[in-house]
Amino acid sequence: MQMNLKGIFVSLVIIFDVASMSSQRQEEKKDLFKHASDHKFDVSNFLSSTAGFLPIPIIITEPAVGYGGGAVLTYFHKKKIGDKRPLGLSPTITFGGGAYTQNGTWAGFLGHQGSYNKDKIRYLGFAGYVSPNLSFYGPGLGDIAEKEYVFNMKGFVTLQELLFKVSKKTPLFVGFNYLYFNNNISFKTGIDVPGLDVIEGAIKNAGINSVVEWDSRNNTLTPTKGIKTVLNVGKFSSALGGDNDYWNIESRNYFHIPIIQEKLYSGYRVHIASTFEDVPFYAQPFISLRGIPVLRYQNKNVMTLETEWRFQMDKRWSLVGFIGGGDAMDSYKDLGKNIKVAGGGGFRYFLAKDYGLHAGVDIAKGPETWAWQLTFGSNWGR
Repeated sequence: MQMNLKGIFVSLVIIFDVASMSSQRQEEKKDLFKHASDHKFDVSNFLSSTAGFLPIPIIITEPAVGYGGGAVLTYFHKKKIGDKRPLGLSPTITFGGGAYTQNGTWAGFLGHQGSYNKDKIRYLGFAGYVSPNLSFYGPGLGDIAEKEYVFNMKGFVTLQELLFKVSKKTPLFVGFNYLYFNNNISFKTGIDVPGLDVIEGAIKNAGINSVVEWDSRNNTLTPTKGIKTVLNVGKFSSALGGDNDYWNIESRNYFHIPIIQEKLYSGYRVHIASTFEDVPFYAQPFISLRGIPVLRYQNKNVMTLETEWRFQMDKRWSLVGFIGGGDAMDSYKDLGKNIKVAGGGGFRYFLAKDYGLHAGVDIAKGPETWAWQLTFGSNWGR
């Protein structure tokens, strides 16, 4: 279970609130929330100068759990004098908060994200208590005719990741992450799932992933050029604190190619994931596309392809379009037999020029439903 924490770090709504409530002089507020290059609304100066606590709202639009929201209290760590952060690299932050959705899903969490020693070391730490209400559709291809099994899984979860840069001139990172989830599973619709033993009650899931990451993108928030590829090979076992013994292999690949300079940009994503041996049903990989709910299409093996194109209308506003397809398979011999397609479009605003950060809204249509979401930076953030 990978955690995507990107969307909680920045919010358009709270920036306006902070600007209106600040006790600073009007001239100072203009400096913080406008960029010197065009005097348009921009939060670069605010993010660069802030050292202190900032409340940020969470807006949840995930179809699997329904609409919801929450809040995060974020502490932006002050940069050292003379420290020039690489373009687009997120600020070093410590955060804590909680969220709740309309289907009763809730969570409380604490975490820290930072880059150290001139980006030679990257760290992400997260811990919380979560209680998601989700749906499981069986071990097959997730067709509409299959039965929906509603379940809750609640408990303590932590993710700790540490990456090291191999050399100063090479954008190659190696490291590891550790995931531990001590949860209690309960089904609301019974657990008589044909062809699969589904568990209830207390179960621990724990494992270590070795990580190899190549990141030559020109920006880590909204990249327009370069490649990021990540290979995770993980072992989950009782020796590491869990109840299940299994392996997982995951390859995430992102390619960003500018088509027309400062006007048209293209991106391509290839995601391949496989699991082996005694895998808990909720830990099977699933098709991850805008417009498809989490866990809707699961199996032992998943392959997903997606492309996104962005047209820059002027210095601040741009339009995006995206489409992708994925297949969840028992074996790769079945690749292409039941592809699920989702796509849509949206817009972006250049929110922080000094960080290369764009933000906006996406609207997507999957095989069964429509969905929308706020997007901060790249939708392919992790």
